[in-house]
Amino acid sequence: MLRLLILILLTLPLSFTYCQENDSLFVVKKEGNWEIMYTAKERENARMLAKRFFIDAEQLEYANDEGTMKKLTEGAKVYIPVTKRNFYSVKPPPLSMKHVRELYYKVGNRDDIGTLSTYSGVTKTEFRTWNEMRGNTLKPGQILFVGWIKMMSKDTTDAATLVAYPAPKKVVVIDTTNKIPVPGNLDSVYNIQTNNGLNVLSEKGTAVFFEKPGKVTMYYAFHNEAARGSIIKVYYPGSGKSTFVKVLGPLPDTKLYANCIIGISSSAKEALGINDAKAWCELFYAAD
Repeated sequence: MLRLLILILLTLPLSFTYCQENDSLFVVKKEGNWEIMYTAKERENARMLAKRFFIDAEQLEYANDEGTMKKLTEGAKVYIPVTKRNFYSVKPPPLSMKHVRELYYKVGNRDDIGTLSTYSGVTKTEFRTWNEMRGNTLKPGQILFVGWIKMMSKDTTDAATLVAYPAPKKVVVIDTTNKIPVPGNLDSVYNIQTNNGLNVLSEKGTAVFFEKPGKVTMYYAFHNEAARGSIIKVYYPGSGKSTFVKVLGPLPDTKLYANCIIGISSSAKEALGINDAKAWCELFYAAD
C-alpha cells in the first residue's frame, strides 16, 4: 500500500505538467516580444481572432504568413501578437478577470531569466516570485508563468467593449414574428453571406439615423466593421422588430456618429418602430 502511495505522489507533478501544457496558452519569443502559438478552430477566421485577442487585424496579418491568414483552416498554426493593448504584467482586479488568461513559456536551451523577465516587462525578482524560484537557474523544458493575456472567451458578447466572439456554428435566434417586409430582398442576401446564420458576429450598442435622398428601394447603413456591401441584421429590443440594412461604408467622422456603432437610414428607423434620435440595437453580420 505504501509503495502504491509513493508511486502516485511521484506521478502527480508529471500529470500536472501534462495538463498545464495542454490546457494553457503558450508563448514563443519573436522579434523582442511574446507571441502566442494558437491552433485555429473550426470556422474561425482572421477577423474573429483579432476580435478575440483584442488586437488589430493588421497586426495579426503582419505576424503570419499571408496565405495562412487569407483562408484560415482548422488546425492551422497562428501567431497571436502580445501587445500593450492585450497584455498584463500586473494581475488585473477580479472584476476585469472575465476575459483574462494566464500565459506560459517552455524554457529552451539558451534561455536565461534576464531575457525572459525583460520579455514580460518585469524585474528578475518579480519573475522569480511569479514562478516560486529561489535562484536564476533554468532547465530546458521547464514551464514558466510569464503574464496575463486579455482574451475573449467563446460564446460571449461584451457590450462595454462592443466585442463579440461567438462559438463556431452558433445560430443566432431572434423572434421574427414582428418582422416587417424587407425592401430589396436583403434578408435573402444576408442568409447567403452568413450561411443561414451559421457564420455570424454580433454587436450591441447605439444606433443613429440619417436621411437617404431619393426613392427608398432598400435600407442602408454606415458601419466600421462590416465590409461595404455587407448586409447587417438590426434588432430593436424596444419594439421586438428586426430588419436588414446594406452597408455603404464606414461611419463618417462627424458629431452625429460619435459613440455609436452604426448609422441607419431613416426609412429603416420607421420600420423598426423607433421614435427617438438614437436607439440601443443589436447587430448581426457575416464574420468573413
